[in-house]
Amino acid sequence: MVRRRWTSSALTGPCAGMVALSLVSTGARAEEGAPPRWQVDVKAAYVVLGAHAARATGGLMPSVTGTRRWPVRDAVDIGIGADVGLFGLGGGARWLGVLGGPTASARVMPFRAPLSFELTARLDLGRIPVCNAWGLCLRYLGFFPAAELGAAYLSTQHVAVVATCGVRFIRTLAWSGVSVEPAAAGRIAW
Repeated sequence: MVRRRWTSSALTGPCAGMVALSLVSTGARAEEGAPPRWQVDVKAAYVVLGAHAARATGGLMPSVTGTRRWPVRDAVDIGIGADVGLFGLGGGARWLGVLGGPTASARVMPFRAPLSFELTARLDLGRIPVCNAWGLCLRYLGFFPAAELGAAYLSTQHVAVVATCGVRFIRTLAWSGVSVEPAAAGRIAW
């Protein structure tokens, strides 16, 4: 009677092959299957704040937004996340403010082209500088919600370039109205 001894090298070969096969098939499914669930947008907006932009007190507003996305249909998804940004960067220290808060968005890809259209609502809290008609500039703490429409060009499934235009609702003692915020952003998704 001959007994066969199993050695580690005898088991390593078939096990290594099984592990490699499972990794290859998982990678193939990930490439062709589910869209990315997380995304980060790095955005630069130019804020125009003031009556008919005659006394614009906004300026450059860089921001970062992180979002978790859920598919609703094949070409539609929704997302919830948070953003933080510096308001009025580049206009001197008296203009600097900070905004941040939760965001909610809906995105649709109606065509086969790598183009999506987005609607985002931002519920920002923070401090913004506002100047009145007499040149008095104060920083105001408050709730400054915003809404924006955007279009994104997906260069790959994980990288996109986004163009948006938003409006922010501002109510302060110095000035009340709507600021306009055209922006460009880079997006990374995984």
